[in-house]
Amino acid sequence: MGKTEVQAKVIGDKETREYTFLVDTGATYLALPAEEVEALGLRETGGRVRLMSAAGVLEVDTYFAVGELMGKQFGAILVPASIPLIGYELLENLRFRVNPLTREIEKVPEDEVGPPYLL
Repeated sequence: MGKTEVQAKVIGDKETREYTFLVDTGATYLALPAEEVEALGLRETGGRVRLMSAAGVLEVDTYFAVGELMGKQFGAILVPASIPLIGYELLENLRFRVNPLTREIEKVPEDEVGPPYLL
């Protein structure tokens, strides 16, 4: 399908930064490298999740992130990863989808109903 990237801002307790995120529809959560999580001052949620990765099954701490994607404010669970990623959870919550022809994310029309947008 190709590679889709998008600019988004993450707002932490220490600072705000903008990143180029890889949109990974096979990933669940928003993700940033651990050093960025610390630099932003993101707060741990107190929970951990088990993730499937290329390296196998991992158990990682989770963080709460707020930010802005294409003019829309968000709050999301964030996990550490090697590169900035946006997973399907944030896309669905903000009602975005990947257009496979343009390789860009686009807003799902308000009158469009059906999985997976209203699960």
